[in-house]
Amino acid sequence: QADTYSVSDNFYVGLGAGVISPNDVDIDISAGTYDGVTFSDGITGEYVFDNGFQITGLLGYRLNDYLSFETELGYSKFDYDKLNLTVGGTATSGGVTFTGGVGSFDVDGSISAFSMIFGPAIDFDVYENLELLIGGGIGFTAYNDEINTVGASTGLSIDEDNTEFSAKFKTGANYSFTQQTFLQATYGFNFINSGVDNYTDDFTAHSFNATLVFSF
Repeated sequence: QADTYSVSDNFYVGLGAGVISPNDVDIDISAGTYDGVTFSDGITGEYVFDNGFQITGLLGYRLNDYLSFETELGYSKFDYDKLNLTVGGTATSGGVTFTGGVGSFDVDGSISAFSMIFGPAIDFDVYENLELLIGGGIGFTAYNDEINTVGASTGLSIDEDNTEFSAKFKTGANYSFTQQTFLQATYGFNFINSGVDNYTDDFTAHSFNATLVFSF
């Protein structure tokens, strides 16, 4: 039987790190002003991001042999890669106008985020010292979205702070080293309700993390 949890040691804490891989975010912008940028024509396309890093903290309470309730804290940061336009247009920020036709434009910018997710986790034994797990939860993400230049122009530059509803699904495995210490390796699908009508879709990302956990 796996010893990744000791029922007598109900509380556990963990510290981990990993990679976050953001999905592209579609944009379909009507004429108007959004995040301080004025669009005189509609622009359609997608923002593409580089992979980034994620640092996580875990606090959990063991309810029984199979069920726990967890709070996950996370800090993530990743860079913009490019803006791919399928319908071009113009945008003005700080008195500078960006004019983009159909094509791809390099983006200098980044997103950094702090998240807090609450939810259950279920695990079951598969082999000595090894468990599989599945879990998920809801919470919030506070993030800074900064774009310095698009195609060397500041006409699409933004620097915005927002806090939005978030959700996460995760699955993975626990491998125990001792009765009080185990390694948790997980895949996560992350959702942030960051979409703006007539502007951008919501943000989603994949994450891959390893967390060292201690029961006490």
